Amino acid sequence: MARKSRPRRLITRYAGVRLYDVAAKIYVTDADLKGLRADGYDVVVRDAETGQYVTETVLRPEFDA
Repeated sequence: MARKSRPRRLITRYAGVRLYDVAAKIYVTDADLKGLRADGYDVVVRDAETGQYVTETVLRPEFDA
């Protein structure tokens, strides 16, 4: 049986600190990201300047505490 995938939410990080939700077209906070994850979204964070994915850096383990 195929595993059901979670909907993905792309977040763009600007200037190392500002987070922009591409789908909602608004700036978000760490708390907003935590809420998205609680709602079942797979949150992916990409740095606007370098294009690198920095999800693990932004959503560090203490983030979920």
